Amino acid sequence: ANSPPFLKTPTRTQQAALAALDKRVKSAEDTVLRMMPEVEAKQKAWEKSLLEKTVGTWAPTRGLVAHLALDDGKQVVFEDGQSTFADGRVGHAAAFDGKRFIDANATAGSKTNFGYFDPFTLSLWVRPEGDGALLTRTKDEAKETGWGVWLVDGKVKVNFVKRWLDDSLRLETIEKLKPAQWHHIAVTFNGNPIPEGVRVFVNGRAQKLRVNLDMLNQDFAAKADPLRIGAGGGPVPRFKGHIDEVRIYNRALYPPEAIALAAPDSLSKLATLKKHSGAQREVLRLAFLEQFAPKTIRAAFAKIRELREKRAAMIEQFPTTMVMHEMAKPRPTHVLIRGAYDNPGARVNAGTPAALPSMPKEAPRNRLGFARWLTDPKHPLTARVTVNQFWQMYFGRGIVKTVEDFGSQGAWPSHPQLLDWLATEFVRTDWDVKAMQKLIVTSATYRQSSERRNGTPDPENILLSRGPRMRLSADMIRDQALFVSGLLREKIGGPSVKPYQPEGLWKEIASETKYEQAKGADLYRRSLYTFWKRTVTPPLMATFDASPRETCVVRETRTSTPLQALALMNDVTFVEAARVFAQRIIREGGKSPEARVRFAFQHATARKPKAAEVKILTAGLSRHLKFYRQDAKAAKALIDIGESTVPNGVDAKELAAYTLLASLILNLDEVITKQ
Repeated sequence: ANSPPFLKTPTRTQQAALAALDKRVKSAEDTVLRMMPEVEAKQKAWEKSLLEKTVGTWAPTRGLVAHLALDDGKQVVFEDGQSTFADGRVGHAAAFDGKRFIDANATAGSKTNFGYFDPFTLSLWVRPEGDGALLTRTKDEAKETGWGVWLVDGKVKVNFVKRWLDDSLRLETIEKLKPAQWHHIAVTFNGNPIPEGVRVFVNGRAQKLRVNLDMLNQDFAAKADPLRIGAGGGPVPRFKGHIDEVRIYNRALYPPEAIALAAPDSLSKLATLKKHSGAQREVLRLAFLEQFAPKTIRAAFAKIRELREKRAAMIEQFPTTMVMHEMAKPRPTHVLIRGAYDNPGARVNAGTPAALPSMPKEAPRNRLGFARWLTDPKHPLTARVTVNQFWQMYFGRGIVKTVEDFGSQGAWPSHPQLLDWLATEFVRTDWDVKAMQKLIVTSATYRQSSERRNGTPDPENILLSRGPRMRLSADMIRDQALFVSGLLREKIGGPSVKPYQPEGLWKEIASETKYEQAKGADLYRRSLYTFWKRTVTPPLMATFDASPRETCVVRETRTSTPLQALALMNDVTFVEAARVFAQRIIREGGKSPEARVRFAFQHATARKPKAAEVKILTAGLSRHLKFYRQDAKAAKALIDIGESTVPNGVDAKELAAYTLLASLILNLDEVITKQ
């Protein structure tokens, strides 16, 4: 998952689905809005009826995984001291002396192992006589892992911790709790591990929070650590005071629900009051809408809640793109003498190289201003560098050979006027990338034959005397094999996928990280969507010169090694593609071996085979058929490679033979080379 800050970047399909859902939400809200006069009248009548009968307390129950009333010792076990109870906010409360604490793991530990993306809510009443741990899922060591709520210097502290100093989210309230008074604390976490994902309510009022650390990047779930009340959290002491009515939910309560928890009195008692606090009003309203209102009203409000939660869940599944936040106050930056961090030189300010046009005076000196400067139509480099990389992709060599260096150490452009014209066209078409691809591939230069002309001294094709001839890139070779076979899934967008990879490869680099191979259609997505671990390049891609992700590489390299042929003949991806291509050859290629050979060759190379080529391939097919008819076990082993299913009723021996034929064709230099 991306680390914050990030932006949601839904696909067009997801945007359309969200727009449709928004219409349903709006329709449900309009329905409720029309019902409001009736709702208000019914609620007033219901509150009046409470004066004539006894109705108990109300609190949200949806998502409630633990409710520890702490009236007695039946639900919990005291450690380091005897069970002690006193008058509480509701009934009795557990009393703590700074030494004893409650181990609630047996009661609720298995239900409260919350982690990185798990929404939850913690609610409790406290009457402090000193600082200490209130409710935690951490150990006592200073380097604790887990989550917890503490009282430190009278302030409510909330910590989500993977590592104590460099991987945690630590927040605290600005206001302090008054000692020897009852306070209600509710902490909600919406599953986004950023400060904005946490809210703290004290006595029904949302609190302003100070961010002490915002560096949480790993799961903080503490599976082995106990759920404790009054203890936990390293240097923070054990709590002294009283705690009552602990509630834990596996969802983030809505603000009205969190506020309502601060009003624990019975509904009948609340109805007798002439003036209500905000929390008391929320209790009466929510209790009526969720439990006591007529069925039509309850159904209408439940529908809105369901749709809103569905919308939130949909947005949560949107892919994200990491972005940068500008610092509120930029830190001073200095030239480092000889690169030494402890030897700063002259202070420098944000700016652009003197050799390039300066930024406009009115432009902000931040990333936004820099981006506008880069994409200014008058900028001499951005468009040229971009179209040069496009040119390299199609011709194997940029107009400027050193695509990574346009400076004084770089190569001169072979066709400077062509580079200038392409750059101006790119800007003129409003930076239309697709239009630029079309312009290049439909040009006479690209469409000419790649055969060398007699008497043309242009071995590197610098003068563009012929069309490009070069081996396809790693991702193109894989995608082509999947496409020819019919396996390729051309779905656009979505999360990264994990296709076939040698077992245990990640363990060589990171022993705790496991590669979980994708299933079904995700195995056959375009290589663009393959998940790359920065320090472990997929072996198939590395074999065909794909650059690692540890450094930025823009100049393509191409080598020819025996390993590449071995990969094409033995890698699961290509063996499976050959088998599925073989199924297609048998199904669509005709009845005779010769017809099937012609079909396979033409679909893989985009040309008809010569008579000699058909003869050679047909003879090879005949040998393969003879071999597998004598060894059914070998045929079965070959066609079982890969997770795609073999159609019922297929002759395994024939399919194995055609699989080798397909593998041979997909391994031809003509197939993996653009010419």
